[in-house]
Amino acid sequence: MTPTSAMRYAILMGLLSLFSLQVNADTRDDHERAREARLRGEIRPIAEILHHIGEQVPGEVIGIELERETRAGRPVWIYEIKILTPDGRRLEVEVDARNGRIQELEDDD
Repeated sequence: MTPTSAMRYAILMGLLSLFSLQVNADTRDDHERAREARLRGEIRPIAEILHHIGEQVPGEVIGIELERETRAGRPVWIYEIKILTPDGRRLEVEVDARNGRIQELEDDD
């Protein structure tokens, strides 16, 4: 990781921690479910996922969502990460939250 990307990463982590302080009552249950999933080992920490993805998909992270989906008949946690590439394209990267593997990578139109 270059010094510039390390700085961006640190800023993003700081912003994400501030965002979590502004959770309203409607989303509090979602955050609690995600926290419990992390404690049970069902998902990896977002910092670890971002580090891994940053090595594979260059660019600036502009959005992150954690979703519960059904794939191949079983429930899975998916991190949906939106990235702005150095050439100005927006990508949507779907990552298996349990193992950090990219499931899908597509242009985000």
